[in-house]
Amino acid sequence: MLALRSGQDGVFDHLVLRHRDPLLLWFRRRGHDDHSAEDCAQETLLRVFRASARYDDRAPFGAFLLRLARSVHVDWWRRQRRHRQGQDETPQAEASVEGGGAPLTEPEPGGRLDLWEAVAELPARLRDVVRLSVRDGLSYAEIAAALGIPRGTVKSRMFVAVRRLRERLDDD
Repeated sequence: MLALRSGQDGVFDHLVLRHRDPLLLWFRRRGHDDHSAEDCAQETLLRVFRASARYDDRAPFGAFLLRLARSVHVDWWRRQRRHRQGQDETPQAEASVEGGGAPLTEPEPGGRLDLWEAVAELPARLRDVVRLSVRDGLSYAEIAAALGIPRGTVKSRMFVAVRRLRERLDDD
């Protein structure tokens, strides 16, 4: 068992030092800005600490950590969705929760994110939907009107675009 609570000084500190930066990158690659990535990484490490009694050290620690990070990621996006409930749901919010991805953010200058590069590589029909949604903040109805296509087509294109972006970025 992971001995985080059994008095071994420095074990948790070691885990934080070793896994903090990869967690930050993992959350950023899923569309979190710096602040939310930091919050989510911290929450993930706290969950590691709280769940240490359940961790079996015969299993890979990376899988345990990733399972907790995914849970934090989903919880964060659900909170964001609940926060927006009073507003018109935008394609990026629906795609992030229902499509399983996260909304895209502009990468920082010199940052590690290649999101907009990946968007540029999408076919025009998918790229246009993503850009109108994320960059311009249009709703599904507004995108449908702008492109002259049904709202359902906008939703399906967004779903496909988010899936392709996730596959591309996960491969990198």
